[in-house]
Amino acid sequence: MLLLRQKLQVTLVGRRAMEERAKNSAYRIKVRKPFKVPVFEKVVCPYCKNQDEFYEVVENVALYVHYLQTEDGRLEPIEEELELYGPTKFYCGKCHADLTFFRKKF
Repeated sequence: MLLLRQKLQVTLVGRRAMEERAKNSAYRIKVRKPFKVPVFEKVVCPYCKNQDEFYEVVENVALYVHYLQTEDGRLEPIEEELELYGPTKFYCGKCHADLTFFRKKF
């Protein structure tokens, strides 16, 4: 009986010591918030199922190139400006279908 009482006291002392350590020490818990991964849909031509090649055509564009003439008479471009005045059209690179309605997605 005495032995059982001593074991019980040791167990209680051990538990109290753990509780005291838990109160005195600071625990850091890292909480990771869920985040959304952006999902992008691939553009696919509805006519030829092309997923790789596309191009844009911009109408009514003004391109300004500023040149600097060197001592030997060559003109070297130093600045380019581009002004867009018209709409931008989006086309399939294989069948050349007008896919401008896809352009609004991105």
